[in-house]
Amino acid sequence: MLAFIVESSHDAIISKDLNGLVTSWNRGAERLLGYAADEIVGQPITILIPPDRRKEDEDVFKRLLRGESVEPYETVRRRKNGKEVDVLVTASPIRNAEGRIIGVSKIVHDITELKRARDQQALLLGEMKHRVNNLVTVLEALGRGAIPKGETALETFFTTFMGRIRTLLSAGEMVFSSSTRRADLGETATATLRPFVEAQAERIRIRGPALLLTEKTIAGLALAFHELATNALKYGALAAADGKIDLSWTVEQSLVTIVWKEQVGYRLSVPEKRGFGTRLIKAAVSAEPNGRSEIRFEPDGLSCVFEFTLSP
Repeated sequence: MLAFIVESSHDAIISKDLNGLVTSWNRGAERLLGYAADEIVGQPITILIPPDRRKEDEDVFKRLLRGESVEPYETVRRRKNGKEVDVLVTASPIRNAEGRIIGVSKIVHDITELKRARDQQALLLGEMKHRVNNLVTVLEALGRGAIPKGETALETFFTTFMGRIRTLLSAGEMVFSSSTRRADLGETATATLRPFVEAQAERIRIRGPALLLTEKTIAGLALAFHELATNALKYGALAAADGKIDLSWTVEQSLVTIVWKEQVGYRLSVPEKRGFGTRLIKAAVSAEPNGRSEIRFEPDGLSCVFEFTLSP
């Protein structure tokens, strides 16, 4: 029964011994890679592996021999006719009755269509990004052109507004570029703060573990980071001669804690009224389970803490 399942599988199922010689070859392997079983069994597996991929295969082999698990990985294999094919490989050790590893088994799945679909998606996303950026540039030019000369308050408002729009677009691009429709917090923070970091690189530190978040959460946090950085440039750490910003986060079980800490060496004055930017910061994670945001004016500067529980 097991032999029948292997032989009738559409995927290529191949095994090799510890010397790297092919020991089994099913019909799926013949269809995918072109060799008949009597042509390939007993031959070195490297026939199928392009020279630039051989170290990769050796590393996987060594890991399996050490008893390590290997996640399925995308790579390339060479057909009998010399053409290369994109594949997904699942590798596992073969053990004898005593539990000793005597070879390696691999299931090789053709992902040509998947790669083609990904390339097409990347092309469409790139075109969409280009068009959206062009549209925003035109809208910004139209908006600035409509502001009467000398209207400083309107110019400041429009600059702030467009900064928020670009922040949202940047966060959205990261989400839609991901197959999981989630974006990494670190990458989002870096992209959001890039305009500030470029001029103040040594004064802004971003650190924390990899953390994928949903589009809504990423958008809220991106806007909050943009507001905090804008305020820091006007009144806080980036306006002070030796001011510094530390953005860090931790994940303990399912609780996420994000801390924005500004060090200026003195207490910042508390605003007399709460503006729209402050409301954006307060609302950043309010829709998340146990979500809260708190701005603190401390003796050496300002800090802002975001906390929420990750959804299952």
